Amino acid sequence: MGGTGSGSGVGIPRNTAKYPPPADIPDGNDDDVVARQLREAAMREPDPAVREKLWAEYRKYKGIEQP
Repeated sequence: MGGTGSGSGVGIPRNTAKYPPPADIPDGNDDDVVARQLREAAMREPDPAVREKLWAEYRKYKGIEQP
């Protein structure tokens, strides 16, 4: 009610992602909390090997076939 939204997850800056998702990853509009955290971690991860492991975990969690 009229607050700043802290703690609600609203207002999280979306421009913190530096690395776009692979082509086979959907837009994420229906992601739950866990999927969203995996997506955001992968999009911020500078190490390509770790980033690919995060995307693989995202695919596994969402039931997306591995490329």
